[in-house]
Amino acid sequence: MNKLANLDFYNKEIQNIQQQLIDKLDNLVVGLGRISDTELMQIAKQIDFFAEMETLGFGKLMNRVGKTFDDEIARVFAELSKRELGQVSVASIEALKELKNFEMTYLTNGVRQYSDQLKTAMLRGIITGESNIQIMNNINTTFGVGTFISSSETSFLINDAFSRFSSTSRAKAYEEFPETLFYYEGPVDDKTRDVCRRAISESGQGLTIDEINSLGYVDFANRGGYNCRHQWRKALVPFTKEQLEVRKSMFKE
Repeated sequence: MNKLANLDFYNKEIQNIQQQLIDKLDNLVVGLGRISDTELMQIAKQIDFFAEMETLGFGKLMNRVGKTFDDEIARVFAELSKRELGQVSVASIEALKELKNFEMTYLTNGVRQYSDQLKTAMLRGIITGESNIQIMNNINTTFGVGTFISSSETSFLINDAFSRFSSTSRAKAYEEFPETLFYYEGPVDDKTRDVCRRAISESGQGLTIDEINSLGYVDFANRGGYNCRHQWRKALVPFTKEQLEVRKSMFKE
């Protein structure tokens, strides 16, 4: 079973960058608190926390994210035979690369928004006369590790988007081969949705993408929905009678 790549590394690295940035703010808050409001506003125009995050490694992190998307495209298209690859249009590859760029822009814009909000919160605290301790406590509580760009919800959204991108890449790779069969694969445990159990049970020796999208309770790109842990895999080797029985038993009305 091929394990789907993910962007777990992104959340770990963004937490590190986030913490380094906030650690630098303590001395900055102290210095800015000693100047007049007029001087503060002049200096504020030059403060760019996003640029600072780039210096701390965000740019390199995004390069790694981009490579992970590119590697996923390559991994999916590697499933095709040389004959099949010859029939894939350049436009299909370019469309996926554009989709990757949209995903990258979404991530970058989120971090840029975070950096702007962090700057605003810091300046607000200074202008309203909060103590350095109060400002930093508020910043750590509202903008610290585990919030905004490194929250668990954001991590889920990022990995879910990548998983959907993988499925979209596979659908695009087999666009010219509509007869290709796929089966549903993934964990079956107490977290598994009924629709996913049903898809495993009813996909048999495999379904075409059109058949999958006609099921009504799952589809090819989105599978079982948000943060789904399952994937449609190309049916290469038929299941044995015993294996099919086990899969059929996964769901009962």
